Amino acid sequence: MRPEGDPRQRKGSNYSDVLHTTENDFNPIPPQSGYEFSVVKALLIYPLAILPLGVGLLLAYWYRALWVRLTYSPCPLSMATTVVMMDAYGKQRPCRVQTATFPDARNAVAANDGIEISAHTVRLLKYCKLRYLYSSDEDKFVLLSGHDHGRTLANIHESITGLSDGEYEQRKATYGINSIDVPVKPLLVMLYQEVLTPFYAFQVFCLVIWYYEEYYYYGTFIILSSLFSIVYSLYQTRTSAVQLHELVKLASTVTVRRDGRELYEISGETLVPGDIIVIPPTGLSMPCDAVLLTGTAIVNESSLTGESIPVTKTPLPQTVDELYNPDRHKQHTLFGGTRVIQTRFYNNSSVLAVVTRTAFSTSKGSMVRSILYQKPFNSKFYRDAFIFIGALGMIAAGGFIFSFIFYSITKFMQPDGTMISFLKLSPDVYALRGFDLITIVVPPALPVAITIGTIYAVARLKSANIFCIAQQRVNLCGKIKLVCFDKTGTITEESVKTSGVLLMAGNQICSEAQDPASLPPCPVLLAMATCHTLTWINGELRGDPLELDMFNATKWSIYEPENDPTKFDLLVQAVVKPPPTSGLVGMEMGIMKQFPFSSELQRMCVLVRALDNPKVLHVYVKGAPEKVKDLCRPETVPVNFKEVLRSLTQKGLRVLAVAHHSMELQWHKSENIDRDMVECDLEFGGLIIMKNSLKPETTPVISVLKNANIRTVMVTGDNLLTAVCVARECGMIPRHHQAIVMKAEIQAHSPLPVISYEPLNSDGSVSDGQEMEMQPIAAERLKPGDLKPGDFHLIIDGKSFAVVKDYCSEDLFNKLLVKGAVFARMSPDQKAELVLGLQKLGYGVGMCGDGANDCGALKAAHAGISLSEAEASVASPFTSKVPNITCVPKVIMEGRAALTTMFSVFKYMALYALTQFISATILYVVGTNLGDFQYLYIDFCLATIFVLVMGLNGPYPVLVKQRPEGRLASINMLVRIVIHIVLIVGFQVAALYYLKSPTWAWSWYKPFVVTDPTERVPVCLENTIIFTMANFQYIGLALALSIGPPYRKPTYTNLPFLALLAIMCFCNTYMILTPPDWLPQLLDFMGLQPSPSITFRVGILLLVFVYIALVFLLETFVMSSRTFHQVIKVLRFKRRPNNPYKHVLASIGPTWPLKG
Repeated sequence: MRPEGDPRQRKGSNYSDVLHTTENDFNPIPPQSGYEFSVVKALLIYPLAILPLGVGLLLAYWYRALWVRLTYSPCPLSMATTVVMMDAYGKQRPCRVQTATFPDARNAVAANDGIEISAHTVRLLKYCKLRYLYSSDEDKFVLLSGHDHGRTLANIHESITGLSDGEYEQRKATYGINSIDVPVKPLLVMLYQEVLTPFYAFQVFCLVIWYYEEYYYYGTFIILSSLFSIVYSLYQTRTSAVQLHELVKLASTVTVRRDGRELYEISGETLVPGDIIVIPPTGLSMPCDAVLLTGTAIVNESSLTGESIPVTKTPLPQTVDELYNPDRHKQHTLFGGTRVIQTRFYNNSSVLAVVTRTAFSTSKGSMVRSILYQKPFNSKFYRDAFIFIGALGMIAAGGFIFSFIFYSITKFMQPDGTMISFLKLSPDVYALRGFDLITIVVPPALPVAITIGTIYAVARLKSANIFCIAQQRVNLCGKIKLVCFDKTGTITEESVKTSGVLLMAGNQICSEAQDPASLPPCPVLLAMATCHTLTWINGELRGDPLELDMFNATKWSIYEPENDPTKFDLLVQAVVKPPPTSGLVGMEMGIMKQFPFSSELQRMCVLVRALDNPKVLHVYVKGAPEKVKDLCRPETVPVNFKEVLRSLTQKGLRVLAVAHHSMELQWHKSENIDRDMVECDLEFGGLIIMKNSLKPETTPVISVLKNANIRTVMVTGDNLLTAVCVARECGMIPRHHQAIVMKAEIQAHSPLPVISYEPLNSDGSVSDGQEMEMQPIAAERLKPGDLKPGDFHLIIDGKSFAVVKDYCSEDLFNKLLVKGAVFARMSPDQKAELVLGLQKLGYGVGMCGDGANDCGALKAAHAGISLSEAEASVASPFTSKVPNITCVPKVIMEGRAALTTMFSVFKYMALYALTQFISATILYVVGTNLGDFQYLYIDFCLATIFVLVMGLNGPYPVLVKQRPEGRLASINMLVRIVIHIVLIVGFQVAALYYLKSPTWAWSWYKPFVVTDPTERVPVCLENTIIFTMANFQYIGLALALSIGPPYRKPTYTNLPFLALLAIMCFCNTYMILTPPDWLPQLLDFMGLQPSPSITFRVGILLLVFVYIALVFLLETFVMSSRTFHQVIKVLRFKRRPNNPYKHVLASIGPTWPLKG
């Protein structure tokens, strides 16, 4: 052992805070600035905003916080009429301040951080669907908390009498209506919001220029395509809005208690925090978050967690010094949006719950807020895209300046013999040609085009029963470098099989397993029969699959008396009894109280009472062996506990320990007894052995991921050695690699944690207890330098993980993250912390899980995949209805295909715009321009349709090691673009030279001379040559950039693309070769003047096919070659890797973890 790390060095972000950010939980006191309306500023700013065609008002609509600063004056928050709030991502929103007046200021309203506000008039604002109150003490608007914030469990129980009328009215005015209302906006409002975007504003600018230049057909086409896009977008937006509205809509009537006695039937929308509601025996859909005070409830929480297993909720304990926490006390909390199936109560008493949170403060409201206010998508691709568009804009500006200078210095001889510049002679025509270049270089359809690949990928995933609720995450899947897997239900079967039990024999555990059904009455048998939360629902025994199999193994039966006190003198939750053939007739056990399983505690507990001994209560606890052992009296723990447990877990068996004790306690006192008072001084009873087999699909999928150089990690709440065994069995840890258990402990008299490393043999056993000199599989002692960084994997449990994260150096924690293979006994929060830590090191992280315990990690991961029967789970971006991990490589392959398609389409759109820019610039020099129908033909036939079909290539069926390119603003991309620009310019100039060169001296050719400067698009041979040459360049670029393997299927599998390619080649070849008298209408329509020489036309055709062959060979072979990438590496001057995890791996020396 050795101390390692200094707690004072523990730096970095608080992972809990980061997690809250990912879940969209807003800062209780976000940055805020107060403003009041300024008449002087308004008189100055409004005319300036209106005069330039309302452009200022449009900017004010886009940047509302800036508009507030321009038209309002800063002032103290106590006087502000408008407050600008800023969220965790830096986005600012102005909020109007409202006031609420109360007749009685004695009823304080609690805000967060222990602040209580008592006043006749309360100032509040609504921000992101949450309410904030102004606190004069803090001089801030503070998040309005619920009835649970800062209260002890005993304080919450004091609310059982209900609110007075005065308290209710005040809280109603403060908290507002209890409604998670997401109204569907009217179509006109949606149209208004859709049109007033920068994208359509730029299109309006383009249309004005095009119509002024008499590009009527082309402008009309753009209008029609834009209308189609707007209608489709409105349809999608409205459909999503209606679906969300139906999802959150909940109309219910509840019974409330006021002043301790009177009951009211009220609408669920009028509930306020502090109200006492009565849960009927038949249940109800919860309109709010509430804490159960009396009775028990069976709840279906699938709407929040995706799990359809009923959950038992028990009354909140009345602990005096323990603060309520909705996560820690979730077994006592009824969450909004869930369905209470049934309740149980004593005699005629009601099942009561106190409302803690309403509206958007509830769990369901938080879920809806996470949909409405999603975390800004921070993708390198989109950042680079804006940089790239900015670069195109600079090129456009350069073209505008060039055209202005060119037309200013180029002279035209007038009929009277005087010379005058083109710009001075016809300023509108030649000035607009400069603006024309801007509309060409920045294609308006670019934002829509780059989403095509994602749309197709989502559709393909849906056909594979994988549903996506966050389309922007699809491209992130293409860069996944690591996937975390839950164990039970994800890589192993959900169902478990009870293999047997091991009983105590003196002070040892028997080594021979026994069938539970053949056991005499003993603690293990009685625990299996009673320690569960099974319940009858619609004639079917429902509950956790593990508990169901465990109970069925006993062959006992269970029934639930509705209100029969004759046997137990009280209402019990359930009664279990042995089978008639067991010889234990009359031995019935009543389950009095349940402490349901807690992921944090890793155990559950029940209080039961036997019919033949009503004065004694029996306590049965089952759970993780390590946790249960710690609750037992040391003298009752078997001496061979560790050896037996290790032996079982090495075989991949799941093991539960049982403990028990008896206590004399009046039954009515058991209702309010604390869990800590029950789970103490226990006597160890034995072990329950359960077999949890791998799913048949697991090992092949893990092999596919490892062959693709995608790291796999197991994150589970199960036993460490069991998890290691499963990891070896499925191939996460290769048989020839060393597994090392990392342990971290805090010593009472030392500020430094103690770190130890225990190697495991191939069978999972510790190598002779060696901590510093590890034993390899072959039992040869390792020497420093023998253990390579790639040949060992760290194993750690949740307790040690917390110590390393909180008390050790960042360097050690990072080493754990890059070398950890199995993270066992991890709580839900720790799973999310692990995902966030891996992301911080530069990993693209995927997470696959099936349970509520994985929700935090699923949301935090770049690609969270929930295995659920629902079509969409709010717990994660992706939901697979196929309950195995075959969905993981499918999602990654679709992500790679979508990312590759996005890069291909983006490059094509950029090069298409640059090609058109080059063509227009060359024709400007000649003195002409492209015609209306020429622009229409290019944009519709050669750009729009090609973009629509380029993304139809499906994902390549093999997951390869290398990942697709992830950066647009890179040397690699710049070199490729420059090479293409050189080729485009070279071949267009070559075609023009072929026409003009005296080498060929075409007798029929007469150079174009401007005779009418006001003519916008004169028909000439130069125009025809550049237009036809550019057409084939568009075709060549589409073919070359339609990338196939290794991320997409080969291009020949994309039949629509091949058909379009053939049609376009045929049409353009026909336009080149056809003599003018064959199809004059088409050529006149296109504004073309073909040459009379077939030799010249064939030469042009040869030239264009040379270009197509050249760009195809360059993209397919040269630019994809290893040599090209080596040259790019040299140009990048890259000496160190960008990703932090690579630095961490490089820092692991040959002696670590032997000698640090």
